[in-house]
Amino acid sequence: MTSESNRISAASTAFVDRVCRAWGWSWNVVDQSDDDGLDGIIYLRKLNVNEENPNDRRSWTHSFTGGIISVQVKSGASYVVRSGVETVELRIKKLAEKREFWTKSPLPVALVYVLDGPEAAPNQAYWVDLKVATSYTAAGTILIPKKNRFQPGVECRAPFSRLASGQLRRLALDRVDMTLPGALPSKLDFRLPLKKAAREFYKQWRENPPSIAGLGPITVNRTGWAHITRQGRPVSRVLNSFELLPAAARLLSEVKSWKVLRRSNAVRVLDSHSWEVYDYLGVSAIVKWPARTASEVMVILRRRTTYIDNKIMSNGSTGTVFTKQEVWFYSVYEPGRRRNC
Repeated sequence: MTSESNRISAASTAFVDRVCRAWGWSWNVVDQSDDDGLDGIIYLRKLNVNEENPNDRRSWTHSFTGGIISVQVKSGASYVVRSGVETVELRIKKLAEKREFWTKSPLPVALVYVLDGPEAAPNQAYWVDLKVATSYTAAGTILIPKKNRFQPGVECRAPFSRLASGQLRRLALDRVDMTLPGALPSKLDFRLPLKKAAREFYKQWRENPPSIAGLGPITVNRTGWAHITRQGRPVSRVLNSFELLPAAARLLSEVKSWKVLRRSNAVRVLDSHSWEVYDYLGVSAIVKWPARTASEVMVILRRRTTYIDNKIMSNGSTGTVFTKQEVWFYSVYEPGRRRNC
């Protein structure tokens, strides 16, 4: 004999397994004695068609992409606080305790809510990212957007797979260890008010500017300070940037890879043959902290490049070349908290 609760639980996890198989992925159930707020792990896989015999589906393979998503599965009307046109709101026991566990997990974590009927097998489910603050309400509930459908079909697979995209990107990032000593202090002097402590560190950093291959010296001056403390920026973001300044300094001294984030459409014309353009660069790393879990930190740089047109080359021809570039520290933030820098 089995209880209705066990039937619903088994049917819902079986539905998750069925969807994963339809997507070509793998679903591994976590033993219930050790679940701690997780019911299973999804391994993302990529379809590889046999080019020598593309019509023989039995020869196709599904290779592991490196993406892993932890999943908590819920089903049943007892969890539902309210269900509207756009969202389903759930109440889960010991949510604060489980949320802390989900937040600390190095893997993406999703909740999949499976709609269960009294007799028919489940055929509909929704998911939500449990690491995003907007997934939770002030009333201590979880809010699931109904646009996040968890069902067979590429249109449903792609949005869910993006949960692991950040994880795959972070795997390739450099590591910066703030528990080790560096040329500059590893933390602000918290005997001072935070803004003053940040200002004092910024002055030290300005006297020891970093340099990155391909970019040259990075200027640390009022440009970055004014952007971080600009009027209208949320106070919490300003304070977070203050606290991240030592990590930004260490990151720019140790990480040598960077990428272009955005190019400005504005062009400053100097004269009839020269002009300046601006773009914004990103330098990222996973930072190990002394007193909290590691997190991704991104430093934003602002670059100005000067170009000259009709410059005479060594071979006698003319063309457009860049004559110099200048780079400034512009901002620092944690992408896991907020993209707005």
